[in-house]
Amino acid sequence: MPLLPIDKHRKTGAKPMLFSCVSAGEAFRSLFRKALQRIKTIQLQAFVLLFFGCSEKSDFTSSLECKFQAKDLASFVEIPAGLISDRLGNSLEVPKFLLQKTEVTNAQFSIFVSETGYVTEAETDAVKGDASSGSALFLLPESEEKNSSGRPAGRGVWTLSTDATWRSPYGPNSTLEGLKHHPVVHVTFSDALAYAEWAGGRLPTEMEWEYAANLGLPYPNDQDSGAYDEIGRPIANTWQGIFPIFNTLDDRFMETSPVGCFPMDRNGAFDLIGNVWEWTSTATDSKTRVIKGGSFLCANNFCKRYKPIARQFHESDFSTNHIGFRLVKTITDHKTQ
Repeated sequence: MPLLPIDKHRKTGAKPMLFSCVSAGEAFRSLFRKALQRIKTIQLQAFVLLFFGCSEKSDFTSSLECKFQAKDLASFVEIPAGLISDRLGNSLEVPKFLLQKTEVTNAQFSIFVSETGYVTEAETDAVKGDASSGSALFLLPESEEKNSSGRPAGRGVWTLSTDATWRSPYGPNSTLEGLKHHPVVHVTFSDALAYAEWAGGRLPTEMEWEYAANLGLPYPNDQDSGAYDEIGRPIANTWQGIFPIFNTLDDRFMETSPVGCFPMDRNGAFDLIGNVWEWTSTATDSKTRVIKGGSFLCANNFCKRYKPIARQFHESDFSTNHIGFRLVKTITDHKTQ
């Protein structure tokens, strides 16, 4: 997951730790050398791809069609009970549960808002107009496509936008036109919880999510097999090419894709891998939660967390344009909760 160049203490008021001039200088030189080497590596990779024709779309991905069906939106699949190892190597039993087939979409979230009048945290920040508040928006590298669409473009950097909300996912003056079945984004952990309560479900724990994603892999012993097939063709919405310099679009999508545009997994679910990160109910401390699955910004040269075992920590009250969620339901004595 790309790091957000935004002050993580913006809401807490905490001050960063101070170091001595000597240790700070040494740390800076070390970081600079690593950054320089990283840049050289990325430049070399970009050169190879550009000059050896690897940026051309394959016939396979060009011929893919979205498998989405309206009935999938309201559907859940049953995940059987089983065992999974936690981070300490302990074997944990996961009871059977129901997993939503798709990520929650803009259309679904819109119904929730219409019926409840709910206002997301990003929308509340937008009303405040406080420069230190807002939602994170990744500005993709400039291209003719982006310029012609009117969406903001940049050099592949993060920005904090008070105008980016679930209703305007690309920032100022953007709308949900054409994005009805895309996953809802710019939602915080609390926003996802509110939707879950209204919809009669809950957010999965990290272990439930990981267990289901592992079961869904085409090849259980290959953690990357949920993102790429056996010959390297994309079967999930991730970043192909050199992040953040260019995206070859082998999977056809620069940003989010409609849910169900890629083959369903062995569970019968879609997009557990890629498209958007997904909130879980698992806390790492009082202010952060675990997110899983990777997103359209995960590339081979950076992040590469499009695998079930990978995890990322994220501030519970901070939303972005690459985090969404899906629901699960508990099965108890033939009753679903």
